[in-house]
Amino acid sequence: MEDKEEFLKEFGDYYGYPNGPKNINEIRATEFKRLEDTVYLDHAGATLYSELQMEAIFKNLTTSVYGNPHSQSDSSSATSDIVREARQQVLDYCNASPKDYKCIFTSGATAALKLIGENFPWSCQSTFMYTMENHNSVLGIREYALNQGAAAFALDIKEALDQDGASGSSVTSVKVSQHPVQRRNEDKVLEEELTGDAYNLFAFPSECNFSGLRFSLDLVNIVKQNAEKILEGSPYSKGHWMVLIDAAKGCATQPPDLSLYPADFVVISFYKLFGYPTGLGALIIRNDAAKLLRKTYFSGGTVAASIADIDFVRRREGVEAHFEDGTISFLSIASIRHGFKIFNTLTTSAMCRHTMSLAMFLKKKLLALRHENGANVCTLYGNCTPKVSSHGSGSIVSFNLKRPDGSWFGYREVEKLASLSGIQLRTGCFCNPGACAKYLGLSHSDLLSNLEAGHVCWDDNDVINGKPTGAVRVSFGYMSTYEDAKKFIDFIRSSFVSMPSEFEKGHLLRAKSIPYPTEGIENRLSSSGCYLKSITIYPIKSCAGFSVKSWPLSSTGLKYDREWLLKSLTGEILTQKKVPEMALINTFINLKQHILSVESPHCEEKLQIKLDSDSYLRGKEEFYLHSQRYEVQCYAKEINQWFSNAVGQPCTLVQCCHSQYCFSLSKNRSMGMCRDVDSRVNFANEAQFLLISEESVSDLNNRLCSNTQKHSGGAPPYVNPTRFRPNLVISGGEPYAEDGWRNLKIGKTYFTSLGGCNRCQMINFYHQTGQVKKTNEPLATLASYRRVKGKILFGILLRYDPGNMAGLDTNSWLKVGEEVYSSSDWKRIDTEKPIC
Repeated sequence: MEDKEEFLKEFGDYYGYPNGPKNINEIRATEFKRLEDTVYLDHAGATLYSELQMEAIFKNLTTSVYGNPHSQSDSSSATSDIVREARQQVLDYCNASPKDYKCIFTSGATAALKLIGENFPWSCQSTFMYTMENHNSVLGIREYALNQGAAAFALDIKEALDQDGASGSSVTSVKVSQHPVQRRNEDKVLEEELTGDAYNLFAFPSECNFSGLRFSLDLVNIVKQNAEKILEGSPYSKGHWMVLIDAAKGCATQPPDLSLYPADFVVISFYKLFGYPTGLGALIIRNDAAKLLRKTYFSGGTVAASIADIDFVRRREGVEAHFEDGTISFLSIASIRHGFKIFNTLTTSAMCRHTMSLAMFLKKKLLALRHENGANVCTLYGNCTPKVSSHGSGSIVSFNLKRPDGSWFGYREVEKLASLSGIQLRTGCFCNPGACAKYLGLSHSDLLSNLEAGHVCWDDNDVINGKPTGAVRVSFGYMSTYEDAKKFIDFIRSSFVSMPSEFEKGHLLRAKSIPYPTEGIENRLSSSGCYLKSITIYPIKSCAGFSVKSWPLSSTGLKYDREWLLKSLTGEILTQKKVPEMALINTFINLKQHILSVESPHCEEKLQIKLDSDSYLRGKEEFYLHSQRYEVQCYAKEINQWFSNAVGQPCTLVQCCHSQYCFSLSKNRSMGMCRDVDSRVNFANEAQFLLISEESVSDLNNRLCSNTQKHSGGAPPYVNPTRFRPNLVISGGEPYAEDGWRNLKIGKTYFTSLGGCNRCQMINFYHQTGQVKKTNEPLATLASYRRVKGKILFGILLRYDPGNMAGLDTNSWLKVGEEVYSSSDWKRIDTEKPIC
């Protein structure tokens, strides 16, 4: 309570709609009840719709009849009236006079930008100028410009600020730094000087979706009237300048006033304004600019008349009818008035103050975080001024986190842990490569090097060569609360800030390793006090396995383990993450009869496949999984139909015949850094075997119990070792002793540890009364004490020791009860709980 009182003391005049019809607590209680257990902080990606808003939309659609507006019926006329009102609402929102502007509905902001790019009057004397901070959808316009012989270049803009932080409005208050000019088709460029008759386009966002930086709308008048001056006489400054504002993000709290800043084009996305509808955007276009666009294609709704067998078409004269191809999304358009009703009630100025107060509060708290050694925890990007009076930043807070030694936490680690804590946010570059490179200090060489290293958008390569490849982004909406921001700060503090009080003693981790020669290894093995408790085989990847007392070994691990998998008809590999029902498919292999038996609650009959028969097989094919090539055997239609019924979607069963799969082990073979020795595997993700310790599971259950009693007092969740889908479960010894094992022998079989197994959300699925359910445990608890460089480790991965492969034959078996011998090189160290 003291923290909130302090917050309200500083931001109370701006936060929570103090002068509105409802305060923020009433809004959340009546319109966003679904957020009770969720902290949603990705409003820049997509804001949330109000429950009352959706009730009003549903009531309207279920009590009205709307027909296709390209007709003359009463229902069509009703649609046309609704669409006409909606266009006016959009224009009013941006204070645009219908005498000067028109509203064209599109399938989204991206479609509006594409419309501009493909119809703009480009020539070899044109210039496309844009700020570095622009979305990929804006950068895509560059393709149209360059293909038509136009020049293109990016700008960095620096605006002088007055003492209050407000942007100046004179030409001298803007300084630009021009990036290299890009051109294609140089032979098309006229040799003579630019005449100044060409049309040029300048594009900038009203608010950067990476950093939250707000650009001064004075840029509209500055570029249209004084482009030559700010570009310091550059030959590319000549011509007629037109201005495009990407308002997809900024429009939610500060729509551009087009009576003051007469931009030629403004693009809007409605789901970013009020959550619904998706798939609908708008282009607000000046009438004189619309006349210059060169549209080629015509369609239903855009022509007054056409003749099918001769070259004749007469287009409609209205701007909207000229550019809206086909039937517009009229039901979605009918829905936006309910969103605008919310905005008119709360007012955009109040929403702006509300969201900005939360953003400034979060920035202030993040900047104050320190590790125990005094090092800063957080690096912010964009305007870091913690004042609501600053007009230079919006509702976005973009940042990265550092460890006490100055190295970076990966943004995917932050996102994964946030999700476990019920916090939804976004990470990466947010489709804004210019801003990402600018704020992260990534050179062209860095970007190309990252690409060669395999980094692409939306992957997990968050730190390469010691530099982040993206950032963490928190963005607030009009319904966000202080409690949302506070929970996020508490999450960052507990998960990423090192404090002396948060040390746990005696945590077993492996020290640096000197690779052991395999010769004479038996002399170094000693009894671990453990024995093999259970053996489990999973014939079909992601389906249930079966336990046995003994089982034969093969060159790929346990015989038949993960030798089959299910693929969708599009080639996607099916797993429990995407198809949880796979956990209900039970399997068993009878070695004597050579039969694979499969059962599912969704199939009446048990499926039995004879492993020594070719009658079920239908040819071979190749595909790649985890960048490895597999040759697989396909199955007959009746087999595939059974599995399609079991998982509720069309799929096919394939069996691994041959694979080229490698692991790599880092030079120091540190914990969690496995992969690189030649080993054959079937469809296992990483290794031939996964080993779990019963004592480690017991320790985890004790922690789960303690956490439950501390926070809820309810019944603690109990985790069985099978939740982790291990092949081998051992019993005896100390918890996590397996972390330190280098080599081990079970019975007469030798193994080498490849390090810890990086756990994912799959271990959070569990069965209850024939259904597959999901919680945030045990991964959330594991994350609190088993994190190593962004990985959450539990259990160890094993392979056969290569020095003993020659001794492996078809008579090698593993048996429950066999003693486990280990060779370790570990030490007991103090490990900080959140930062391993």
